[in-house]
Amino acid sequence: MAAHRVTRGAWLGLPDWVLGEDAEALATGHAKQRALLLLDIAAGHLAAGRVEGAFAIATRALETGLHYRSGRIVERARAVRRSLALSSPPRVVRDFDERLHGVYL
Repeated sequence: MAAHRVTRGAWLGLPDWVLGEDAEALATGHAKQRALLLLDIAAGHLAAGRVEGAFAIATRALETGLHYRSGRIVERARAVRRSLALSSPPRVVRDFDERLHGVYL
């Protein structure tokens, strides 16, 4: 139930839904499911204006996606990245971009 609320909160741009349920939601599921949930949590952090925290979390999810060679996780990570438009992104975002650059699954 908590994972569903986190996912819906991320899709609706409601950071309170995402950030309030994130710990409970991560306690269950397979690694791939947790990675997708981490990306939803990262989207919630972005909606709350926490750019560095969002991309630290998204990087963990991306690593899982690359480990399992999951195109779904990588594409969701790209969607999280596209949702942020800054002229001068912080270092954590540039590191995320470097990790994503050239990944094709």
